[in-house]
Amino acid sequence: MKHLLLPAITFLFASTSSCRKLIDYIHDNPNAHDSLCRITRIVVIGAADVPDTMDVTYNAKGNPIKMAKSNWVYQFVNYDKHFRYDRFDRLTEYITTFAGTTSVSLWHKYGYPRYNFITDTTMTIGADLNQPTPIATDAYYYYIVGYTIDGLGRIVKHWAMPRAGSGDSASLITDIVYDANGNLPLYNANLKRDDKVNVFRTNKIWQFIFDDYSLNNAVPKGPSAPAVTYNNFGLPTSYPNLEPYNRLLFELRNFSPFMQIEYACSMPKGPISY
Repeated sequence: MKHLLLPAITFLFASTSSCRKLIDYIHDNPNAHDSLCRITRIVVIGAADVPDTMDVTYNAKGNPIKMAKSNWVYQFVNYDKHFRYDRFDRLTEYITTFAGTTSVSLWHKYGYPRYNFITDTTMTIGADLNQPTPIATDAYYYYIVGYTIDGLGRIVKHWAMPRAGSGDSASLITDIVYDANGNLPLYNANLKRDDKVNVFRTNKIWQFIFDDYSLNNAVPKGPSAPAVTYNNFGLPTSYPNLEPYNRLLFELRNFSPFMQIEYACSMPKGPISY
C-alpha cells in the first residue's frame, strides 16, 4: 500500500506546486496571456435545461481559429466565429457565420499601417466564408474604425472614420482609460472587480476583438450576490449572469443564471524566479 500511495502523493504535491507557481506567474506578469490557459468550451443552460454550447479550437501557435456552436437552443442568436492570421501571427480577418453554415453575417478585415495603429473595416455582407476577402464597397453596409495601441498592447483610443457619403470631415475620437489597477471602469453599481484573472486574458485575440484588457473580472457585489467559482489558476469557471454585463460576454446571449467556462491549462514556458 505504501508503494501505491507514494506516487499519488508525489503527483498531488507536484500538481499543487505547479498550480501555485502558475498563480504566482500570473500575479507577477499582469499582461501575460496565451501560454497559461486556453478556453475550450463555453456553456449556458437554455430552455428546458438544454445546454447552449460553444467549442473553441486553436492553431499550432495557440491562436483561436474557430468558435463553433456544437449545441444550441436560441434559434435567433446562433453564430460561429472564424479567425484568420498573416505570417506575423496578426489577426487579419474575424468572420461571423450562421451556426453550422458558411453563410457570412459579418466580416471584419484588419490592417496594420503603423506599429501602434490598427484599422478595422467591418462589413455587413451576404457572402460565403470560402470566397476571397470582399472589398468594402461590395457590402450592404460598412464602416471603418481605427485603434491606437499603447506600449502594453492595449487599445486605448478609437478613431471612427468618416463614412462614405456622410459629409463628415473629421474622425470621432474616443479615449479608453484604464485605472491604476489595470481595469476598465464599471458603470453598474451592482458590480465590482475581483482579484482573479480576467477570462479575456487567456488570449490576446479575446482582448482585442472584445476590446477589454482589464486584469480582473467584473463580479456581482452585495451579501446576496451569487458566487463566482474559479479553477486553481484563478480563472472563472462558473460565472453568474450579470445582466447586462455578461449577457453578451463572448457575444453569447447568456439568458441562463450561470455561464460555465472550461479550460485546458499548462505551466508557462521558461524559467520562473521565486
